[in-house]
Amino acid sequence: MDKKHFMCTHTWNSEEARLKLIASSESMTDRKFFESLRTEKAECLQHWMGSNEFFFCHWLAESEDAIFEALEANGMNEVILTLPYETPRYVSAESINDEPMASPW
Repeated sequence: MDKKHFMCTHTWNSEEARLKLIASSESMTDRKFFESLRTEKAECLQHWMGSNEFFFCHWLAESEDAIFEALEANGMNEVILTLPYETPRYVSAESINDEPMASPW
């Protein structure tokens, strides 16, 4: 099955969950982070987090369920709520190819 691009909005299940996850990931490297969120059906490609209650990830996955399965494999579904949104149009200034952009309609 072909993989598609997804943007996910995440938020914490609770303040306790946020503190627990932040503490457990203090020494995690970026490489380990992305390796931990890679399965045969889904992989996290980018991650944005500030100090507010929402954070965001860019995924390449077969489906929304594949994202939830990858998160579940790390126990993440117990500490965060996730809203995946399929994004057929994915363009990046880091990979310009001068081809027509995909239409999401």
